[in-house]
Amino acid sequence: MEKHGFSFGSLRARLILLILVAVVPAVAVTLYSVLEQRRLDVISIEKKLAHLTNLEARQERQLLEGGRQILQAMANFLQRTDGNPHHCTSFFADLLQHYQRFANLGAVKPDGQVLCSAVPLSVPTDASDRVWFQRTMESRKFSFGDYQIGRITKEPVLVLSYPAFGAHGEILAVVFAALKLEWLNRLELYKEADLPAGTTLTKMDGAGVVLAHQPGPESWRGKQFPIERVRKLVLKQGHGLVEGKNPEGVSSLYVFEPLLSGWHNKEVYLILSVPEKIALANSNRVLFRNLTGMGIMAMAALIAAWFGVEKVIVKPVNAMVKATREFAAGNLSARIDIASGLDELNHLASAFDQMAERLEQRQAERDRAEKEIRNSREQLRNLSAYLISVREEERTRMARDIHDEMGQSLTALKMDISWLNRHLPEVDAGFTSKLSSMEEVIDRTIQTVQKLSGELRPGILDDLGLAAAIEWQAEEFENRTGIQCEVALSHEESVLTREQSTTMFRIFQETLTNVIRHAQATKVEVRLKKQKGSIVLEVTDNGRGITEAEISDPKAFGLIGMRERVDFIGGEITIAGFPGKGTKIIVLLPLKA
Repeated sequence: MEKHGFSFGSLRARLILLILVAVVPAVAVTLYSVLEQRRLDVISIEKKLAHLTNLEARQERQLLEGGRQILQAMANFLQRTDGNPHHCTSFFADLLQHYQRFANLGAVKPDGQVLCSAVPLSVPTDASDRVWFQRTMESRKFSFGDYQIGRITKEPVLVLSYPAFGAHGEILAVVFAALKLEWLNRLELYKEADLPAGTTLTKMDGAGVVLAHQPGPESWRGKQFPIERVRKLVLKQGHGLVEGKNPEGVSSLYVFEPLLSGWHNKEVYLILSVPEKIALANSNRVLFRNLTGMGIMAMAALIAAWFGVEKVIVKPVNAMVKATREFAAGNLSARIDIASGLDELNHLASAFDQMAERLEQRQAERDRAEKEIRNSREQLRNLSAYLISVREEERTRMARDIHDEMGQSLTALKMDISWLNRHLPEVDAGFTSKLSSMEEVIDRTIQTVQKLSGELRPGILDDLGLAAAIEWQAEEFENRTGIQCEVALSHEESVLTREQSTTMFRIFQETLTNVIRHAQATKVEVRLKKQKGSIVLEVTDNGRGITEAEISDPKAFGLIGMRERVDFIGGEITIAGFPGKGTKIIVLLPLKA
């Protein structure tokens, strides 16, 4: 950690990140409040559209009721005049002048022929195929048809109809009133709704055709609603809200509801379009205000953290890191140099200094103990070497004494017995047999003395060298155990000292002893060679293979002795086991110039 550096993995960056993380809940709450405000804004728009829908439905019902009353008056007039065409034409023409929302008023005979019309007829007209006429004749009640182009007026109208009955209850005629669609769909309620600027109100039928659109171009009327995505969703869902762009490319919210006034025989919908920035003005204002406030507070917190963390946290931590690195590098006298205080970092620094002091004391004690152990080991190693040397000297002396003293004495004794056997006069056969038996015993004793002398210190090692001694020992091993022993020797070891030759030979003997005791082998291969300024002895068997646990066993005194011998003469020994394939022991003895 650098004192003035900055990285995203530094303590300063992590603390600042913690501050930013602490701001996250506030941001979440702000976003939630904005979403809630947005939901309330949408609900407000939906409520406004529902109110407009109710107003429009009420206006249509009023228009419907007014048309019914006019038709009842027209039916009463026909009943009083017995359906006189001239009188009803004049009366209907006077009524039409007072009710401009109608394109025509008239009556139709039960056979479908027009009886009278406020708008003069150019030719006789048959209305028997009109839906409104058929419905009235069938139901004998007030009815209305579909949107149509009037045959008489040639205008888009919605025809209302009502039966006029005769004195005996028969239908005298069907009176009708052709309501202009521009009156039906003029959306007078837009002027009363107090809608914000940019808002539009559209009336659309179940086929997606615009019946009215305010404010806006009259060219929309009678055509498909121009925003396809909105039109399809309105026809599919009936009511709801969808976001989209108007023909001018302005993002808007479209809220739609069905208009259920009882006037139409199919669905009609009101669509309220509000520009998104107007509809969500409150939520956007809340979002901007809250984010600005949080930004100011977060910036203030970051500035305070940037400058405050350096003094309160980063500087003490850097001192701790520096002291820790020095301590790890081996400087046990390193300490943290910061002002005393009561905070956690000062407690940590104090604990570190106490730990460092105790470790320094323990290290000093450990160094003294290790020095004493090294001295003790050196003494033990020297003692071991001395004992090995003394033992070799003692074995050499004993071998020489046995060979020289006892061997000579036995030889002299054998010569005396042989002389007696030649010079004594004729005696009984038992005495002669006894002398021969004594000679045999002396021969066996001489062989035993030679064997003991060779085992204590083979004279061939001193006379002919290491290679000859190894070859002789291998032959003795094979004869004694029956284990095949192949030997490949180099006779270039004459540079070895007597001590080195003895050590290598004793290691070889111990190796063969281990083969007999543990290896379960049937074959041993021995290699003695000179290699890159060293003498190398390799002994390999085909037995079970020594294990790692056996190699490191503190009770494996034979292996420990081999290591001690090699270490004392400056050599190296390698012991490796291969499960089911045998064991290999390599002794490497560097040669000095």
